[in-house]
Amino acid sequence: METQTKQYTPRVVRGRIELWVPHNDREIAFAYPSHGPDNYRNVGKSILDNNQSVPNGDYTSSLLHSAYCDDFVLNEPEMKNVRETMKNRWLWVFNRNLWTNEGVYVIQDENAVGRSQELSVKDLEEMLKGGKEINGIRFSQDGKTRFAPKGSYDSGYTTPEKFVKDGFIVASCNQEGAEKLGEVASKFRNQPYIYTVNVEEGQNPEQRVSAVIGDDDGLWFYGSWCGSDRCLAFGVLK
Repeated sequence: METQTKQYTPRVVRGRIELWVPHNDREIAFAYPSHGPDNYRNVGKSILDNNQSVPNGDYTSSLLHSAYCDDFVLNEPEMKNVRETMKNRWLWVFNRNLWTNEGVYVIQDENAVGRSQELSVKDLEEMLKGGKEINGIRFSQDGKTRFAPKGSYDSGYTTPEKFVKDGFIVASCNQEGAEKLGEVASKFRNQPYIYTVNVEEGQNPEQRVSAVIGDDDGLWFYGSWCGSDRCLAFGVLK
């Protein structure tokens, strides 16, 4: 009986570049280069199609802290590129924000749905049940849904010290991430800026996504983003 010979085709395999950074007492790896620039959902789709995870606020803060604050990798060309990307483009932060007259809900957007699906306060409150509260910020049991009440966050220029304690920043990036971004903010000449949405009593909630930039104006964290095709993101390796 004749043995069938397997047919092989030529192929090229090149090593991928991975950016490993400390994160929550362990480490995570970001794929390099970035995806984009494009709109939120297209960048997210590109990341997910490459079998990577989208970078939420927790992940993004760890990447930026290494890129700006860790002397061990500060001069690596890939980390220089992260800083250059931040200077010239926005980085998408894959969080969905629902701004209400009571405060803001922040949900890690694992599927990059953005504003295409409406969020419900009732559903979000259900997710928060049984969770924990840290300095007034509520966290769901799995940590993926958070709520910062009005009065815990501000909009506008602030100091790195106040930035670390800002309720929206903590809800967006967790306490460790907020501390990391506060250190990143101190690396800029100008003060950090937080962009929030004010919803008055009687007004409908407003749904947004987040983005971050760091240029000559300082570190700016936007929680009020509606849409843009100028932003990028670095996928997280699974």
